[in-house]
Formats: sequence, C-alpha cells, structure tokens
Amino acid sequence: MKSISDISKLYDLFERRYGIAIADAQQGSEMWQTLKLGVISASNVSKVVAKKGSETRNTYMAELVAQVCTGVFEEINSKYLEWGTFHEDAARSYYEFSTGNVVKELPFVFKDDSFRTGCSPDGIVSESRGVEIKCPFNATNYVKFLVDDKINPTYVWQYQFSLWVMEAESWDFVQYHPSMKKNPMKVLTVYRDPKKWEIFDELIPEFIKDMDEMLMRAGFIFGEQWQRISQIKEVLNDV
Repeated sequence: MKSISDISKLYDLFERRYGIAIADAQQGSEMWQTLKLGVISASNVSKVVAKKGSETRNTYMAELVAQVCTGVFEEINSKYLEWGTFHEDAARSYYEFSTGNVVKELPFVFKDDSFRTGCSPDGIVSESRGVEIKCPFNATNYVKFLVDDKINPTYVWQYQFSLWVMEAESWDFVQYHPSMKKNPMKVLTVYRDPKKWEIFDELIPEFIKDMDEMLMRAGFIFGEQWQRISQIKEVLNDV
C-alpha cells in the first residue's frame, strides 16, 4: 500500500508543478475542494465505469470539465450528507474503540503524478489496510448491511477504487448507525477485486481521453485550474 512517504512525495511534486502547498489539507476544507477540481474521485467512479455515451457518464465528465473551467467545486448538500458528516467523528471513535485500530486520517490522495485520479480515504489502520466509514441516514439500509452484508453497488465501486488508488490489498468497510439499540456498527473487511481493477485500468484512461477532448473543445487544458489559483495567490502575496 502507498506509504505516508509515497503520498508526501506526490504532494511535494504537486506543489513544485502547480505552486500550491497541499500537505496540510483537511477533508472538507477549501483546500481539499481545490485538490479535487477536475479529478476522478472514488465517490463518483461508478459514473466513470457506466456505459459509454450514457447520461450518467456524460454528465459526470461535464461536471469535471466545468470544475477545470471555473475553478469551482460545487458540493451537493443534503440531509443525508449532513447526517453522515455530523456522526463521522463518533463513528471513527467507535471503530477505534471496538477494533483497537488507530485511524490515521488522510486528505485527498492522488494515485500517481498525473493527478487525474484520487480518493479521500477515511483513514489507514495498518501498512496494508485502510478504512471507509459510512453513516447511513436510513436505518433500513443499515439493517440490510448488518444482517445480510448487503452493500450498495456504488459503495463497492468506491472502496475498490480506493484500494486501487492506494495500492492496498484490503479495506475495512464500516457502517454505523447511532440510533441502533444494539450493534450500532458493523465492520466488514473487503479485498481487492482483480476484475474491477482491470475495468479501472481499461475505462479510466478512456474516460480521461474523452474528457481531455471535451476540455479542448471548451478551450481549456487539464491543470490550468490549479495554475490559475497559484497565480492569484502570487498576486495577493505581492499586494
């Protein structure tokens, strides 16, 4: 799995290339949003592997292109996201207490020095395993996971992509629901799926190629979203 040293080297290269220091970024912060501009992320990778020409794939591609063009990351707010964010710290503490694992939190992690793909893991717990914690708003969905190991297919693509980005062998997929009177958390260790990794290896470069063509038609190239931000900061520092 990628080490902290590996991740730090990518951060250093990003800063040298784009003039933006990102090592201290925190998930949910403005800098974290800046890192994600135009980048394929784990939470949306199911849209990347959707059928070519589908509205799902096309809309996500246009969304990433718009982020490059505007430098704006528009995060969707909803009661479901607010619920998850509100209970995130409690869920992490419960996981650490019940498993004995210490979670090392990470910001956004790029797969490689192309800076085209990445994930925001909830943390790493060992040299070979990370953790993804979900706090479902709907207790019915939690019960399905608790008793039948039923996982939303979107989440399966998400954690497999995180494994792919992090070059990890296993991941703890965790769900937590604070309203449960018993068993408010379940931990399921999942493993790399070579077939899904083959799909990533094939379809993600294809998606990036199509995205670059869309960017070119719009008059932009990938990377200038960060170059513009760096230039603005330089101007402000000179004032």
